[in-house]
Amino acid sequence: MRRLALLLLTAAVLLALPKMVGTAGLPARVTDLLGAEQAQRDRAVVVRVTDGDTLEVRLPNGSEKDVRILGIDTPEVYPQLECGGQEATAAMARLAPVGSEVVLVSDPTQGNRDRYGRLLRYVHSSGDDLGLAQLRSGRAQVYIFRDDPLQRAGDYRAAERRARKADRGSWAACWR
Repeated sequence: MRRLALLLLTAAVLLALPKMVGTAGLPARVTDLLGAEQAQRDRAVVVRVTDGDTLEVRLPNGSEKDVRILGIDTPEVYPQLECGGQEATAAMARLAPVGSEVVLVSDPTQGNRDRYGRLLRYVHSSGDDLGLAQLRSGRAQVYIFRDDPLQRAGDYRAAERRARKADRGSWAACWR
């Protein structure tokens, strides 16, 4: 009987905790357990690699959408070519080749679309986080819109620090 009472008390605390303290400061795995808003996941097929942080994808319903990868920024290739832009785009093309299947994952702490109407999503291919891969290779920098931290900010910042310290990718040639 004591175990049942303890179990019920624990469950009640876990259910009430998000309402009492909020979930913004809690790690994603904890907020998942506490019932915080879940990320939306959609499968898609890559139609085009626009640049190092943007893809065009086809959703299962046949619609095509532009996707801006959350949490990263890579050098531009359009309208003007920036140092490292071609390399970041080529790296993304290797990570997400045209015709490959990707999983788009929303971040409940962020908006659904950017000012250009692009979907804001983390993108996974074969289980790998492509934004994190770009950061690890030194082809991207962490980008957090209006200093509104995203769920993966800690991991992303750590990957960027390691790439910068190792002088990988654009850290060697473009960013000093």
